[in-house]
Formats: sequence, structure tokens, C-alpha cells
Amino acid sequence: MIKFGEYILDVEDVRLLHVNGNFEILIEPKLFELLLLFIERPNIVISRQDILEHLWAGSLVTDNAINKLIGNLRKLLGDDAKNPSYIQTIPKRGYRLVCDVDSLKNSTSSQSNSNLIDSKSKPNRTSNSFFRGKWKTYMGISLVVILSIVVGILIMEKQSDNSLSSVSYSVALTRDQGAELSPIMHPNNKHLYYLKLSDEQLNNELWLKNIDTSSTKQVEINANISHIISIVEKAKDNTSVIFYLDRQADNCGVYQATLSAPVQANQRSQALLKLFDCSDKRVKDIDYHAGQNTFYYAAQPQNYWPNQIYAFDVETKEHRLVTQVQPKGWGHHSLDISPNGEKLLVMSTDSDYKTQLLSLNLLDNKITKGIKFEKPVYEAIWHHDSEQIYYFSSPPAHRIIKSDLNGENATEIINSSEELLPKISRLPDGKNILFSTENKNYNNRWLVSSKKREPIDNSSVFDIYPALFHKSNQYLFVSKRSGRMQLYLANSQYKHAKIVTNLLKSHRLKYVSISEDDKHVLLSADNKVYQIPVDGLNGSDLLTAFNQEHLVYESKDPIISLDWHSNKSVAITTVNNGNPELVTIQISNKKQVKLGGRWAYGLKDSEQPELMYLIEQQSNALYHTSYSPLKDNSSTLQRNFINTQISLPTDFYHAKVDSNNLYYVNTENGNEYLYVVPINKKYDSSKILLNDFSSYDVSKGSIIVSDADSIEGDVHRTMY
Repeated sequence: MIKFGEYILDVEDVRLLHVNGNFEILIEPKLFELLLLFIERPNIVISRQDILEHLWAGSLVTDNAINKLIGNLRKLLGDDAKNPSYIQTIPKRGYRLVCDVDSLKNSTSSQSNSNLIDSKSKPNRTSNSFFRGKWKTYMGISLVVILSIVVGILIMEKQSDNSLSSVSYSVALTRDQGAELSPIMHPNNKHLYYLKLSDEQLNNELWLKNIDTSSTKQVEINANISHIISIVEKAKDNTSVIFYLDRQADNCGVYQATLSAPVQANQRSQALLKLFDCSDKRVKDIDYHAGQNTFYYAAQPQNYWPNQIYAFDVETKEHRLVTQVQPKGWGHHSLDISPNGEKLLVMSTDSDYKTQLLSLNLLDNKITKGIKFEKPVYEAIWHHDSEQIYYFSSPPAHRIIKSDLNGENATEIINSSEELLPKISRLPDGKNILFSTENKNYNNRWLVSSKKREPIDNSSVFDIYPALFHKSNQYLFVSKRSGRMQLYLANSQYKHAKIVTNLLKSHRLKYVSISEDDKHVLLSADNKVYQIPVDGLNGSDLLTAFNQEHLVYESKDPIISLDWHSNKSVAITTVNNGNPELVTIQISNKKQVKLGGRWAYGLKDSEQPELMYLIEQQSNALYHTSYSPLKDNSSTLQRNFINTQISLPTDFYHAKVDSNNLYYVNTENGNEYLYVVPINKKYDSSKILLNDFSSYDVSKGSIIVSDADSIEGDVHRTMY
């Protein structure tokens, strides 16, 4: 037991305890290692290089990773970087633990938290000899924790080789401020093209780097590029053709531009041509087949799941559906054409987030099944040999693995400390790849206007899906502060948000909603909907797992929305064959209740308990009807549905009703806006610009939004 400041570190049981609050704080393995490093060397400056060597030996790590980890540790301890009580920044040297460190004797791991904290044994100042004697124990425990996580990941991925060894290392090709993404190398293997997005910019810029000289310059092109598809060299006139995707809703399309020679001092585009329009779909991924002069792309038809694979012939200008079998769940979301042009690699994810890898032979249309992942995987491409594959590991690890299509002969290529971004691309040298990393920080903020955002609690990690209480100033949200998704409770009385779950298994938490009486929480986890009493989240014992009692609804189709209809019934929207469908559930017996009509969404205004709102499937028209207690059977209820004469746009999402106002999010000219539409039409509609939006909630006119505070990222390459 080690006491430092207001905390106790239980080394044997790998726990962090708060002295005054008498509660346990979840701590992820990497933060545990970092804390041990500081505790071993109290009041000694630890350099950034020391942190790298102790925590990431042999792995790809950027400066952003250290900044993020230090920030997360400070957040965990409630520390202030400007006035530190624990971690002090020493400019140009490193960091130092400035609090007193003591050992607690006569304590065992079998004691309760309160017994540990209230121990009458007198603490003694820890000496260096104490840490020298304990360091091997600390490291052994840390390695056991990390090894357990790695082994678990490998089992879930069904790998035959449980000891993946790295066979390459990587170097960063960009170090600019902001995010660099979508890298692709010119066929000459000397010029790197990539997109650059800084915090101040709304549109991506096209940049070029000379690998030999390390010089960078912006390419003059009058376009908004969401994703670089391909670059084809024209040796005859020393030009290149760049194919790119523009995802702007109002101008979505695939374009080509002719670029002057990359060695020119000011490279610019000479021509711009729109090859096809995609405003009727949401394109998830796209690749160009030079031999067929055809684009293959994964897209949502009518902006709803499941995603399908399409092909566009540049010569005939015709689109065709490639995948004849209707996919399940989220559908096909990633694809890649093999270097020999014979096969299409497809990734498909079900509603339960299990991902299937498929190989489609473009010569005979035969499908070969590859790895079946137990968790979602977001990226895979063919190896240069058109037989093996590169793919991302399942979360939470950030690894690139090379294996056979069926997962055999797996080898770890990259192990990164930061998020890996699609898309991987092959280098023209026949053996190396390009990839991008990202460090994105989502914060919860009070949204006042487009120009004024009041920050709340910044964890330097993902804080998403905020849900406001209706009768108090509290709110719940999902965060990865502890290393995996957990629920947190925020209150003006707390200096920092309080963790209220300790889910031992990794879950994908989404769409949190609070009942009208503030007594129950509704949330989606792994495409299941659970209902949890608020009292059960405020106790000393944290919720460690969902059980059958909590389960309200389980769907084979993707869940995209949920809300309360009353304290006793809930409205859930799923997507079936590309169409959103409303399901209404009676909480007491978990039976479905039909409302009559073709409804897509059910919404509730906590300020108007006598009404419930519904959005029609085809027209997106908003209706309301008088609320009456739902029956305990599934018979259709006769109701009088009244059209409010308000119709939502085709691409809307995240619709809510509060205080007689309709709220929804929509994209306009490439930017996301939160629209506020008075249902009684007494006031004009308004819209608020969002910043890389994630989610929001509204109650009594107060809007809380989760959006990106900062985005950093770099382009890297492997080195064989």
C-alpha cells in the first residue's frame, strides 16, 4: 500500500483508492504504469524519454501520446497543471511528482476499502530502498495486466499465433500542427500526398512532401477533398491525375483533377472534372480499379444502413450493385482492390458489431470468407502479393497485423499508442505501407451559440453521449477515462465527474437517455437496450455488468435512436433493409406495442407529458398524439395523429423534442448544424454551427453537446 496525497495505491490488487471519498477509482494499465514510475522517483524529474522507454519500449509512440497520458493522469487525480498538487511540468526537462509519498504497513489486500483507508498504522516516509525492493513486484504486476489484455485480444480475433512479433518499425513522415490524413504515395515513390486539417480550418487542404528533401508545400487546388482515392501518373506530359471524394452533402461526388509535375515550385491543378454524383448515398469507402477504369464504393442507400457495395464504370457512366446478397446490420463499410486487380476485399459488420472479412473474386463473382472478428474491425487491405492482408486489430489495441485471409500466419506490423485511422495504403516499393494516427479529444460543453461554447470537464479523452436530468442539474455521459467505455455522473457539486459503472467487459455504449422522473437510465450497449435505476448508480458498489433484469430490448438490426415515451415505456428506432422503424416497448413486461402507421422515430418532451411525438417514415413529417398508458398487449391502439406541418430534411439525425421545440442535426455545405424549430411557429427557426459533432442532449432549453476540442495526427510509414 502506498499513500500519496489524497490517494492510496494498492499495488497487489492494482487499485487506486481515494482517502477522503472512501471509493475506488478505475485506472487503466498504462496509467497504472506511469503512476508507478512517478511513485518510484518522488520529487525527481522524469524525462519524456524515460517515459517512452518505460511504457512503450519497441512501440510506435508520438509526442501526443505522452501529452495525452500525462493529461489523463492529472484528470484522474483531479490535478491542475497550472497549480499542481501531484504532477509538475518542468519546462524542457520533463515531469515531477511533488506530493509526499508514504508506505502503509499492516494492510492486506483482503481488507475493505474503508479498513485500508482508516488503518491506524502510522505511515512512514518511503525511502528509495523501499522502491528498489518493490519495483520488480510492480513491474511484474503491470506486465501480467498487460499480457492478460493482449492475450484476450488475440483470442477474440481467433488468431492461431498467440505470440505476434513485430517485424518492422515505422517513422513519422509528417509532424505538422493539426491532423494529417489520407496519405498516398505518388507512383515515383518520392512524393507523398496527404490531407491536412487544423483546428482553425473547416476544409481539408492538399499537401505534398518531397521524401528526399523533406520539404512540404500546399497544392493549389480549388476543391474540398474528403478522401484521396488514387493517383495515376501520366509520363507522356509529366502530369498526374488525382481521384478524390468530396463527401459534402450538397455537393457529394467523385472527382478527378490533373496535377502538374510534383517537382514544380508551385504545384497546381490544371483541370477539375466531376465523374459521378453521390448526393443520394453516404459513401463510406471507395477504391479505383485502373485496369477496369471503374470505381468500387461502399455506401448507405437512402442514407440508411445496411451499406452496400456498388461499382461505377467511368466509360459507360453506369452504376451497378456488386453485392447481390443483402448484408445484415451495418453492412459493408470497407473495401480494397488487390494489386493484381482480381479480387475485392470487403469488410462487413453485423448489428452485434462482429466483423466478417470477405474476398470477392472479380472474375467469377465467387466469395471466400476470411476472418470472423468478435469485435468491430474498421480497416483491412490486401498485401502487395494479393494473397495476404493487413488489418487493424479489434479495439482497444491499436495494431496493424499481417496474416493470411483466414487469420493464419499472423504477424504484428505496428503497435501504436494512438488511434489508427483508415485508410492504409501500399507504397510502390512492394513491401511497405502508409498509415495515419489520430489523437482526438471530445469534450462535453454547454452550447450557447455558434461562437460561445462553455467547456465543462475536460478529460483529454472521449467524453460522449451526454444525457441531462430533467429535475436536477446532473447529467450522465459515456467516457473512456478509465481505458474503456464507462458511465460517469456529473454534478455542480463535484469538482470532477464521478464514475458510476465498473463494467468488467468492454462494451460499446451509445444513446443514453434519462426518464421524465429522473429515476431510470436508458442506454444502448452492443445493440441491446438496457434500463438501469438511477439509485443503482449512486451507491458505493459500482455496476460491474448488465444482467437480464436490465435488458429491455435486443435487436438483430442496428439501433440508431432511443427515447422515453413515459416513465413506463420507451421508443427505439432500428434500421431494417435500409428503412428506420419505430419499436415501442412496455417496460413492465418488455412487450412491443404497435401504434399504427409507418413511424420511424418516437420522441418525448419532458415538459409536455400529455403528448408524444412521432416522425413518419417516408415523409419525415412530425406528428403528435395524446399520450395514454400503453396496453400490455401488442394490438394496435387507435389514436388521433396530428400533423404539425413540420417536415425534417432527408439526411437529418439525432432528433429530439424539448419545451415545444424540435431539435435535429443536419449537414449543410459540408458543415454540421443543430437546428431549432419551434413547433408552435411563434418564433423563427434557428441553427447553431457544430464543431466535429458527436452527440448532444437538451432539457428545458439547456443544450449540452459533445464535440471535438482538438485533433492531432500524423502520417507514418513502415520500414522493412
